[in-house]
Formats: sequence, structure tokens, C-alpha cells
Amino acid sequence: MYSLTRRAAIAAMAAFVSVATLAPGASRAADPVKLEIGYIPILAAAPLFIIDGQGWAKDAGITLKLTRFESGPHAIQAMAAGQIDLLYAGVAPVLVARTKGVDVSVIANSAVEEMVVAARGPFAKAVGTTPTADTFKKFAADNGRKAKIGTQPPGSVPDTVLKHWLFKVVKVNPADVELVPMGIEKTQQALLAGALDAATIREPTVTVTQQMDPSVALLATGAQMFPDQPGTVVSARGEVLKKNPEAIGALIKAHLRAVELIAKDPAGASKIVNEYLGKGLLEPSTLEAAFRGPGSKFVADPHGVVPAVENMMNYAKEIGSADGVIPVAEAFDFRFYDAAVAK
Repeated sequence: MYSLTRRAAIAAMAAFVSVATLAPGASRAADPVKLEIGYIPILAAAPLFIIDGQGWAKDAGITLKLTRFESGPHAIQAMAAGQIDLLYAGVAPVLVARTKGVDVSVIANSAVEEMVVAARGPFAKAVGTTPTADTFKKFAADNGRKAKIGTQPPGSVPDTVLKHWLFKVVKVNPADVELVPMGIEKTQQALLAGALDAATIREPTVTVTQQMDPSVALLATGAQMFPDQPGTVVSARGEVLKKNPEAIGALIKAHLRAVELIAKDPAGASKIVNEYLGKGLLEPSTLEAAFRGPGSKFVADPHGVVPAVENMMNYAKEIGSADGVIPVAEAFDFRFYDAAVAK
């Protein structure tokens, strides 16, 4: 009896030692990685909402906290201060931040050519479907004021591509137009309220404003404003990439999966995204229409946007939005995307 008890005790002790040896590592593996991700409330952030809504991050052992910002420059300031880990926003603020020594890199793309110029009221009628420098000048003379165009703060993608369209493409005299920087939601409200003559907007604002006011006209598409217009990217702090490479890799795989879902099932994607963008106030059909609209072009591959980003960076320096020009490729960390698509 004693021999049997002794053997049982030895077996129990061995099992205990085994568990004790494995427990610390097992516990660490089970502990979720916490990532705080900033986003701009636009359709191009839809992959993030799908990742969170479908629980794909949680399945990968990642706990997400989503933080909303009204513009890219404000969000990148928070990232530079270490307040957020990743960001779904325009690429321009990331590049500007890097010129100032901020350790942040683009790790995936989300959308391109998403920005459009929309107009309404007398201004829309005055400039027609093919705006020219003369139509801007005539509107200012006939109305005793410049046309007011709402956009986001200097250094943002909307501000950069708007200036490119106005001053490089249409060749408008700066004296004939007034640019009004404001947040995403205020831009939509101001446009519909008649406080603005036009605005740079993205989906779902394009669809929402046209549904609320069918007279809202598109003056320029993303491609017309800036060829291969760079849009929303996924960026991350260098410290986070070093500390949690496996979690970042899993997140990028989920991002690609979300982009594929949008392409294959825009109706299903709209129902998920509606809980984040619409807050239950928009109909999923509105978001589905936005997904199918000309301002929605989801592209996850970061490699393809580099040439257009280089052009944007050069223009940002030209207009004084960036202090200098850095090798754009150095602002991209392709490791995680390349690993995610590797066969």
C-alpha cells in the first residue's frame, strides 16, 4: 500500500513540475496582445471595423481598442506621443511625421483614389461638370466672394490632393478660392447647410450627401485630382512592430481577409461596418451603395502605391506641408504584408 502511494506521489509531483515548467510560457501565450488603433470615420477604414466586428483579432489573441479621430494630422500627433499603436488614415501625415523624426511606418494599404470634390448650390451650377480657372474667377466676380471649399487640415491627404487639383490641374488663381479646414463630419454638415460651396469628401459621405441632396455634383474624381491618388494606409509605431511582430502579422492577415470580404460581399460587409460608421443611424443599403461607388477602391498591397506616394511627397514639400523629402520606400515596412501573402 505504501509502495503504491509513493508511486502515486512521485507521479503527481512530476506532473506538478511539468505544469509549473510550462505554465509561465503557456500563460504568456494566452495573454492577449493589446493594441490601440486610431481611425478616421471613413469607408476606407472598413477593414478595421470588419476585423473587430467579426472577432478575427480576438481569435488571434489580440485585444483591440478603437479610437476615433477627425483628421489624419491630429491622429498622427497622438501616435507620435505613443497614445495609439496603429492608425488607419491618409499616408500624407505619416510621411510628414517621418520628416520630423517620428518612428512610424506604413505596413499595408487600405484604399486608393477615395477622395472626390463635391459641390452644390449656385457654385455647382456656375462651374458645371468641367471646372476651369475662368469659372472660379467668374463665380467670385458675380457673387462678390471667393468660392469656399471645405477640406481637412494642412498636411492631410484631402488638403494635399485638393491643392494639387485646384492649382496644378485646373490652375485656379489662389485669389479666387478660399480653403476652409475642418473635421470630417463638420465638412459634410457645412456642405449640406450651404456654409460651403464645395468640399473634399470620401465615402460614405459622398453617398450620404447625394441621397440627402440629389443636386450635389461631383466636380472631380480621385484619379482626376491626383493620378493614382494615395489614400488610406495602415501605419504603426516602430516600437510596436518590434515588440509584437506576431500580433502585427496576424492583424495584417486579418486586414487582407477583410479587404477580400468587401470585394466578394459588399452587402454583408455593409451590415458589419454599419455598426461602426452608421452607429445604427444609416441603412446598410446606404453603405452598400458606398462600397459600390466610384470612391471605393480597396487595395491592400502597399508596394503598388509607392510611386504615387513619392509624387505626393514631392508636392507636399512644394506647397510647404512637409519640411523635406525622405526616400518614400523607407517609410514602408513591407515585411508583414509580404509574409501574409506568401504561398
